[in-house]
Amino acid sequence: MREQIERDLASLNAAPEDRLADCAEHVLLTFAFAQIRSGILDENYGHIGECIKRYRLSLAIIIGLLGEARSESDRTELLKYENRLNIRIDSLVGRRRLAA
Repeated sequence: MREQIERDLASLNAAPEDRLADCAEHVLLTFAFAQIRSGILDENYGHIGECIKRYRLSLAIIIGLLGEARSESDRTELLKYENRLNIRIDSLVGRRRLAA
């Protein structure tokens, strides 16, 4: 699942900065994706607690943006990330329990 999130983030088309720089939704989504990328790095280095925090923060932002989604395609994309983050968080939380 982590690899799928990484591929999805890499395949995003970057929108022109001048067009979306002032858009609050764009800023929030960019921050959420940055947190996901940082969470992936945390996970790779074994910092599972930090990884989960970053994924949960990203998930909260994405859920908030779902309420503001203007088009069905935006909503579909956000739901995809919400689902994948939920699966990944559940997996990591289960792994932490087993390790404890």
